[in-house]
Amino acid sequence: MAIKVSTNNSESTPFLVIGSGIAGLYTALKLSELAEVTLITKETLEESNTAYAQGGIAVALSPSDSPKLHYADTLSVGAGICLPAAVEALVSEGPARVKELIRLGVPFDSQGGEPVFTREA
Repeated sequence: MAIKVSTNNSESTPFLVIGSGIAGLYTALKLSELAEVTLITKETLEESNTAYAQGGIAVALSPSDSPKLHYADTLSVGAGICLPAAVEALVSEGPARVKELIRLGVPFDSQGGEPVFTREA
């Protein structure tokens, strides 16, 4: 994926992604498989709140966890405002998406080459 920096105020693009955090960059990467993508960020590509996040990502990858437990925990701490279908999508897709991010080279805390897990709920 080539990166072109532009300060042009008028540009036509098939896809526009706003934000260079992990969600914006992942979206731009996936969309770039289909067509050219324009990414707008308020700072440099490296400067985003994702770089400062210290809470980690809640995902059932640990041998002592499972999507079923993650689902129950999320609904429990969600105080009744979670959409069960959205939680189901999160817990079922989460492990594969995090593994993909690791394959893409996104740095996560690790120990001995394995991701470090914490328990939140």
